[in-house]
Amino acid sequence: MKEAARLRQSIGAGPGPQLRSAEDRDLARTVALTWFNTHRPVLLSLIDVGALTSVDNCYTAVLSAADRASARSTYDSALKEVARKLSEVRTKHLVPASARAGQPSALAPPPSFAKLVSDPLVQGALERRWEECNACITAKAPLAAIVMMGGLLEALLLARINAEPTSAPIFTAKAAPRDRAGKTVPLKDWALRSYIDVAHELGWISQSAKDLGVVLRDYRNYIHPYKEISHGIALTVADAALLWDVARSISKQLVK
Repeated sequence: MKEAARLRQSIGAGPGPQLRSAEDRDLARTVALTWFNTHRPVLLSLIDVGALTSVDNCYTAVLSAADRASARSTYDSALKEVARKLSEVRTKHLVPASARAGQPSALAPPPSFAKLVSDPLVQGALERRWEECNACITAKAPLAAIVMMGGLLEALLLARINAEPTSAPIFTAKAAPRDRAGKTVPLKDWALRSYIDVAHELGWISQSAKDLGVVLRDYRNYIHPYKEISHGIALTVADAALLWDVARSISKQLVK
């Protein structure tokens, strides 16, 4: 409910009757996909799917609107309805919070990276970075947390590439970055977006994971103070926790 409220406030504060900014539309898409990929599964362990249909419809409307320069009023209506419907769900269907079970913690322990890399030193490095993401959120350092998440994903994506028996599919992928001569650039020169795009093209991560990864990449760029100031962005711990859900979701698809 807080995520929907923050998104509604952010969209309503922008200029013009339509939401044209690609970054703003990516943020709207992230909030909607986080509902479907993270929050909804938790609720389905407690209540019947029919109780969530109206909320699903609202977030589907947000996803549809984010595919084009839709009116801000479209988002406002859908997100206002999200708040109302979720309030009804909480009142009518949810058991007391103390009785709820299975809800994932924002500070979940790292998975077993042995499935992805055999080197114990690399496994240890990945585990330390995972725990540092947790530590940054606990310390209320959202920008540091988001920067660490981006670095962790780059490392996991590179590990996934190195796990392939041959590098040919990676370097011939349509999404692989190329120089002016049309030659694929070395892996050390790839940006996070290229890793994500190639991972999706090769079927390692889903379309929603790709879309969410782009948002994480964009928010990581606010490490540059002038970009943060020019965009009027003030990252919060709630933003970092939301993006940590995103990063963990992508990690699960890579580590399997």
